[in-house]
Amino acid sequence: MPFGSIARALKAAFGFGGGGPTTIIPRSRGAQYRSQWGVSGQQQLIEAIQRKQPVQFFYEDKWQPPGTPGALGPRIGNPHAIWVGTNGRTYLHLYVDPQSATATGDLPGWRTFLMDRIQNVATLELGSSFFGRPIQFVVAPGWNPSYYSQVGRPIQLLQL
Repeated sequence: MPFGSIARALKAAFGFGGGGPTTIIPRSRGAQYRSQWGVSGQQQLIEAIQRKQPVQFFYEDKWQPPGTPGALGPRIGNPHAIWVGTNGRTYLHLYVDPQSATATGDLPGWRTFLMDRIQNVATLELGSSFFGRPIQFVVAPGWNPSYYSQVGRPIQLLQL
C-alpha cells in the first residue's frame, strides 16, 4: 500500500481533511457516551430530551472562585425541560433518579442548571451499563410540563 493511501486512510479514520467526525463513542467503565462535534450543548440536550436519554455534562460551580481545581464537576441525570426564565436566562431541569447508579443517595431529585455554565455534554446510550447497572431514562414523579409556561418560555419539554 503506498504511503499516500495510508495517510488518507488515517486522516479519514481520525476525521482530518473532511468536515471532522460527527460522533465520538468512548467507553468508560462499561458505559457508552455519545458526544457530537460542532453541535452546541443546548442542542445536544434538546435532542436528549426528545430521545429520552440520560446525559452527562460538566457544570461550573458558582460557589468556587474561577480557576479553582474541582470547580468544574460532572453531573449525570435525566433531562426533562429547557426553558428561558422571566429574567432572560436559559435553564435546564434535570432529574437524578434515587435508584440510579450515579445518585449518591444524599440528594436525589430535581436539579436546575444555568445553560451558560454547562460544558461537554454527552448522552448516555440506553441499554449499556454504568457500574453494572443498566442505563435507563426515568421520568420524574410529579412531572408537570405546564409549570414551565408559568415561569418563562419553554424551549423543549419532555413529551410522554
